[in-house]
Amino acid sequence: MKIGDVRTTTRTSRIAGKKAVGGGQATSSPASPVDQVVLMGIPSVELTPKVRSALMTLMAEVQELRAELRGVRARISDLEELADRDPLLDIFNRRAFVRELDRVLAMIDRYGVRASLIFVDLNDLKKINDGKGHAAGDAALGLVAEVITANIRQTDAVGRLGGDEFGVLLLQSDQTQAEKKAQGLSDALAGKIVNWRDGAFGIGISWGAVEIVKGVSAEQAMERADSAMYEAKRNRNSTQS
Repeated sequence: MKIGDVRTTTRTSRIAGKKAVGGGQATSSPASPVDQVVLMGIPSVELTPKVRSALMTLMAEVQELRAELRGVRARISDLEELADRDPLLDIFNRRAFVRELDRVLAMIDRYGVRASLIFVDLNDLKKINDGKGHAAGDAALGLVAEVITANIRQTDAVGRLGGDEFGVLLLQSDQTQAEKKAQGLSDALAGKIVNWRDGAFGIGISWGAVEIVKGVSAEQAMERADSAMYEAKRNRNSTQS
């Protein structure tokens, strides 16, 4: 029986008990409600003040332990959330993003769902860091994360893969839809500026989009998206030359 459980004894059991002890007829006076209660398997007649006090103390300690356990679980949940977030931006870090990608790959293999992957690179981050300082570069990264997050669905995912690179995972999306979304992100950022202490500046991105095919690993899917992004970056640089 669990702590705090109560059990009511039957009238028949009390009468039988009195007959066994006294050998005579049971009295006809009704039993006290207290006599009918059994606490933690201990009849109330055996609950001396000392025993009752000890039991109440034990029950209070159990309640405290339960409250502490709930607190520990909440802290673990908070730590797991922190472990999944990029230390600078309020989006997934690389580890959490790859985990989400693995989950989607399993859905593709099992159910045949369609999904796409976009790699995004913030253009000229080194130039921003060198010319305006790393805080300005962080502000530019924050703007990219903000715009991407605002322009994807709750079923999609975005993560910072490291440095100036981001990954965007799109569910129920084919190659054409992924390219359209990536271009939309680029257009949205083209109209944004970073207000900085020594003057505002604009930012741009390069991107590569691929539809994820059945049977590939997370590493292979990311390599394909990365290659597409760097091809776009090379084309951009050659156009500017």
